[in-house]
Amino acid sequence: MSRPVPTLRGWVVGACGVLALAGAGWFGRVDLLFAGLLLTLTPLAAMLAVAFDRPWLTVRRSYAPDSVPAGDGAQVRLEVRNESSRPAPAFSWFDAAPAEVGAIAPRAFPSLAPGDAATLRYTARAGRRGAYLLGPLRVQRSDPFGLARCGYAVGESKVLLVTPRAVPLGRGGPEQARGEGHDPELVRHSIPSADEVIPRDYRPGDALRRVQWRASARTGKLMVRQEEQRSNPEAWVLLDTVHTHDAASDDFERAVELTASICTHLLELGYLVGVHETGPRRLSGVYELPGGDHVLLAQLAALEQGRENDGDYAGRLSLSLRAGGGGSPVFLVLVDAPAESWRDVVPLRRFADPAVAFLMSATARTARASLEAGGWVCVDADAGVDAPAAWARAAEAQRGRARAGFVGGRHV
Repeated sequence: MSRPVPTLRGWVVGACGVLALAGAGWFGRVDLLFAGLLLTLTPLAAMLAVAFDRPWLTVRRSYAPDSVPAGDGAQVRLEVRNESSRPAPAFSWFDAAPAEVGAIAPRAFPSLAPGDAATLRYTARAGRRGAYLLGPLRVQRSDPFGLARCGYAVGESKVLLVTPRAVPLGRGGPEQARGEGHDPELVRHSIPSADEVIPRDYRPGDALRRVQWRASARTGKLMVRQEEQRSNPEAWVLLDTVHTHDAASDDFERAVELTASICTHLLELGYLVGVHETGPRRLSGVYELPGGDHVLLAQLAALEQGRENDGDYAGRLSLSLRAGGGGSPVFLVLVDAPAESWRDVVPLRRFADPAVAFLMSATARTARASLEAGGWVCVDADAGVDAPAAWARAAEAQRGRARAGFVGGRHV
């Protein structure tokens, strides 16, 4: 509850009372004395009245939807009920909200009979991801004469989750441009056993490295191996969360949005998506549909940069790739870490197909030389490049590498 204060009318009445008291002392008039006491004490009595005569209200808060992408609006619904045995007078109300959501202008609150309820609605919108605490509801009342007012906090606060915006990336991408002719397999096994290799007829555009010579000799026609996988394919994303500058990085916000867009795109294609961080672990690891996209976006909403470096992110990514047999798509999203931070990641190219690094800043671009020397495809994704454009650049660069005959980081 805020402290009761006089209104403008209350200040004027109080000032008139002080003048009347001064006149009573100057002229020795008893009537002025009584008038002065009345005018002076009335605003004080009104302040006491609004302070102690607190409304007995309950508030039930809900959001539709419970979480929204950055920039979208959520409908806030407040069901206010008068639990008192007396009618609640008319108020003005607003909802407490952080600066990122914006101030909610005071609005009129209807008078409620005992037991009655009223529903208040407004739209909350935040342009940046995060977990924002809305509430409690603030109501403000005045006395019947309008001499004093007082504010009250009613109900509890509730978190509104604003997730990063996952932008559709369109059809095709670097994960579908592996240099395997016109028949790239989304579901493939990196190290198939003998009973998992199924020969089929050669089709124009099939890579010669997939020709199965024994089956070709037996059937008298060119056969290629079609590799199948017994479970969903895996893809991995490594997000740079280490902050090396004093100022907040807008590049990191774009990196989180790009990560969200890539992960949701891969999930829709049927991948199991694993996410690693260069800083301390805050994400759960591996995500899959159904539901994995919502869990990932909710965790990315609260993700922040930190100064502390995990130190073992390359090792964790290596273990994940080795456990999956290698050959999985890997995407690096580089923000603030300098080139030397990626020295241990470069050799992991031989376990990744494709291997793409998105360079989100000038600092990240210092790693280009070492990454490209190790066989990684590097794509500039600075402030002028949105997520779909960066994804299209990566796909085009991967197709160019495939046409040039690069396989697994080697020229064949």
